[in-house]
Amino acid sequence: MRPILVSLPSKALFFIALAAAAVLFARDLLRKRREGASLTANPLLLVAAALALVRFFSPTASFVPDSQTFGQPWHPVPIYAYGVMLGTSLILGWFVAMRFAKQDGIPTEDAAAIYMWTAVWSIIGARILYVLTNLSIFAADPVEIIKINNGGLVAYGGMIGGLLCSIYQCRKRHIPLLQWADASAPSVVLGTGITRVGCLLFGCDFGARSDVPWAIRFPKGSPAWHRHVDLYGLPSDALKSFPVHPTQVYETLVGLGLFVVLLLVRRYRRFSGQVFVAWVIGYGILRPLIEIVRDDDQRGNVGPLSTSQFIGIASVVLAVGLLIHLFRKARQDPEGMRMWLHPVVAGGPSEAGAAAAAKPASRRRRRS
Repeated sequence: MRPILVSLPSKALFFIALAAAAVLFARDLLRKRREGASLTANPLLLVAAALALVRFFSPTASFVPDSQTFGQPWHPVPIYAYGVMLGTSLILGWFVAMRFAKQDGIPTEDAAAIYMWTAVWSIIGARILYVLTNLSIFAADPVEIIKINNGGLVAYGGMIGGLLCSIYQCRKRHIPLLQWADASAPSVVLGTGITRVGCLLFGCDFGARSDVPWAIRFPKGSPAWHRHVDLYGLPSDALKSFPVHPTQVYETLVGLGLFVVLLLVRRYRRFSGQVFVAWVIGYGILRPLIEIVRDDDQRGNVGPLSTSQFIGIASVVLAVGLLIHLFRKARQDPEGMRMWLHPVVAGGPSEAGAAAAAKPASRRRRRS
C-alpha cells in the first residue's frame, strides 16, 4: 500500500508557477503589440495556482504572503496514488474514445467536448453517490463534501453522472446517443480497471477476510487494518491486517477483461448500441459478485443489497430490455441501425437523419 506516490516541494512549485506566469504574460504582451491579439488567461491561472499553494501548504495558511511566509518550511504537495491512476485513466480513455469516435463517424471536435464534460460530471456523480450513501459522515461538516482529496468516489455514481451528461451533450450536438455510447464504452471499462490500481495502492475498497492463496494483507494504519482492529480482534500492535480478498485486483481484471470483450463486440457488432449494452450487462453482473467479498463499510445499502449491487442488478434488467428493443429495430431497419456507417455532420444531424428528414419535405412539395 502506497497512498502517496511522491511529495513535491511546494515552495519551489510556487516560484515555478510565478516564473511561468511572468514568461507567458511577457509573451502575450509581445503578441498583442505585433499581432493585436488579446491577452490570454494562462498567466492568471498560474498566479491563482501559486496563491493556492500559499494558502494550503504554507504555515501561515493565508492567500496573501507576508514576511513569515517564506521564512518557514512549507508542507510538501502530496501526489496521491488514486489521483494519479484516475488521471491516467482519463488520459488513456481520451485516446481510446477519440479513436473509436473517429471510426464511427463522430466529428473530433464534438467527441472531444462530450468526453471532457462527461469526465467532469462522472467525477461529480461519483462524489454525489458517495455522499448520499454516507450522509452521516458529512452531517457534522458539509464542507467535507467538496474535499475529494479525502477520498470517497463510487464508480456507479460516475457512470450515471457520465451517462446523463452524455445524453444532454449528444442531444445538444445532434449526435445519436447510441453512436457515441459505442465509441465511449470501451474507455469507461478501461478507466475502471486502471483506477482500481489506485484503490489498491491507497488501501480502500478492500475485501473480506479470506484464506485463499492469493489473499493480501494491508499494513498498519490502512483502512483494512483499522477495521480489523475495531471489529475482528486484530491486536493494535499488529504490523499488518488479516489476509483479505484483493477485490481491487478483481475489479482491475474485470475492467481489463471487459475492455477486450468490448473490442471484440465492436469488431463483430450488427447494430449500434451493442457495445454499450455489452458493457452495462457485463459490469452489472460482475460488480455485484465482487461486492459479495468486499468488507469496507462505506458502500451504502438498499435493503439486503449494497448500493452498487442494487444499481448493477437494475442496470442489467434495463439493459436486457434495451437489447431486445434494439434487436427488433435492427431487424426492421438493419442499415439504419448501423449508425457508424453514417458519419455525423459537424454541428448538425447525421447524414442518415438529414436524408430521412428531407424525404417528407420532398413529398410535400410533390403534393403541392
